[in-house]
Amino acid sequence: MALIGLLAVTSATPAHANPQPPSTPSQADTAGARSRNVVPGETGLIALRPDGKVFATVSKGTVRQWNTATGRKAGAPLAGDTGAIYSLAYSHDGKLLAVTGDSQVSLWDPATGERTGAPLAGHTGPVRSVSFSSTGDLMATTGDDGTVKLWNPATGHLVRTLTGDTGALRMVTFTADGERLAAAGAGANNTVRLWDTGTGRPIGEALTVSPGPVYAVSFSPNGKLLAASGGGTAVRLWNAATGKPAGEPLTSSSAPVYALTFKRGGKILATSSGGDNKVQLWNTATREATTTPLTGHTGPVRAMRFSPKGNLLVTGADDGTVRLWNPTTGEAVGQPLTGHVGPVWALRITPNGKRLLTAGADNKARLWRVP
Repeated sequence: MALIGLLAVTSATPAHANPQPPSTPSQADTAGARSRNVVPGETGLIALRPDGKVFATVSKGTVRQWNTATGRKAGAPLAGDTGAIYSLAYSHDGKLLAVTGDSQVSLWDPATGERTGAPLAGHTGPVRSVSFSSTGDLMATTGDDGTVKLWNPATGHLVRTLTGDTGALRMVTFTADGERLAAAGAGANNTVRLWDTGTGRPIGEALTVSPGPVYAVSFSPNGKLLAASGGGTAVRLWNAATGKPAGEPLTSSSAPVYALTFKRGGKILATSSGGDNKVQLWNTATREATTTPLTGHTGPVRAMRFSPKGNLLVTGADDGTVRLWNPTTGEAVGQPLTGHVGPVWALRITPNGKRLLTAGADNKARLWRVP
């Protein structure tokens, strides 16, 4: 697999990362790979445009966009925000890019590099996460003030504020149809809340994950299940329509589960173990493991994604490597991708499955061709 781009950045820890003391292996770029486009930035903060043709990174309050086919800059930088930036997200049609910071959200036109209207104010603390609904009519933001705000991204108007008992919030995500929303807490309660986006009413009670912070939360692609993991050893699943538990928790680890991801269709769930550095694949209907654990990483797995077709699972870990797996057999595909030094915090795969974007604690983003 060839490396086609490299972005080097300043040492800023992204808000969503859960860093452990990083390992510092001495690793060289993939043999024969060429590195280019070295710029300052905070590459733990990355966003991939839904069409997969462009991705965004942050550099000292300036957002820059890059062409995923070439690794070259795409258009002018989106300058103007100063101070901390906590999250980035493109709208479903790619015509807006949301950037969150200290108590406000800015919306940008990625094509022109111009801000669209005044910043959206309303939060009373840092805004840690932003997400757009697939229908395009809602944008959700959440942060340290413990509220979720729903906005009309076309007008910038506040639609409603959702409140619960979760304390500070770190993650927010919609179901594929945009009818429900989940937000994960990192405060005293460390719970997950479900809401109906149409009415603003909470669905069920606050969902308890485990002691400690919530590390990962995800809806199944069909929107029927919600999965979450945290400081405990179990992954919990709920019925997304009712908020009631969907079977017994999944447990294959004696340590926190840092990452999870659903395969297309929602029948397979991948979870990571922070103790033995393994990945386990589960059948969500039977609650049984579908393969033996995937072994090879020598550090906790922080990021995971299935390819769009579901024929590959990609994992990134504290050992600085990225690995590809056959999710049907559990076997490794090719050699580990090396080049990052320290934990790999984030990864994205383009919709056509041909490009892989990775970012980590070494403050570099790397762009790979997928075989």
